Amino acid sequence: MTAPEPAPAPPYEQMPPPPPPRKRRTGRIILIVLAAMFVGLVLLIGGCFLLVNESTKDAQKVSDEFVTAVQAGDTAKAYSLTGPSFREATSEADTAEFVKSISALVSKDAVAPDGKAISTSTDNGKIAVFTYKLKAAEGNGSVYFKTQIRDEQGRWQVMNFRSAETALDTDVE
Repeated sequence: MTAPEPAPAPPYEQMPPPPPPRKRRTGRIILIVLAAMFVGLVLLIGGCFLLVNESTKDAQKVSDEFVTAVQAGDTAKAYSLTGPSFREATSEADTAEFVKSISALVSKDAVAPDGKAISTSTDNGKIAVFTYKLKAAEGNGSVYFKTQIRDEQGRWQVMNFRSAETALDTDVE
């Protein structure tokens, strides 16, 4: 008699080892959140910059024309760019006197605004503010100039302006 053959061993299925526990990637998560916040901030600032530039484009044309007229001593042109609220407070003769005195102090070099802002309120409507740094006529120092342009009667018109020996801000006065 021959000895019975042993029964074959049941097939052994080896289980794959469990995956290693996932490491928390806190540093990566923080970096992603900070990068997203930075991109959002850049987009917000860029959007505000474009909004102000687009909103003030037409107002800036009026302001630039006014400053150019003041530099040239063109009192009629300067007064023609003013609005009803300005004309209620200031006569053409007073404006002409001021324009002539300022034009004697500043050079005729072309200028662009150093600062700009736009404000909208229910009381005053839309007001754009521009600041300029004009070179002095003798080349010694600067004269700072600020215009406030308001949307009146369907177009941008000079509401107020002033000059100073020190830098001016873009706050509505």
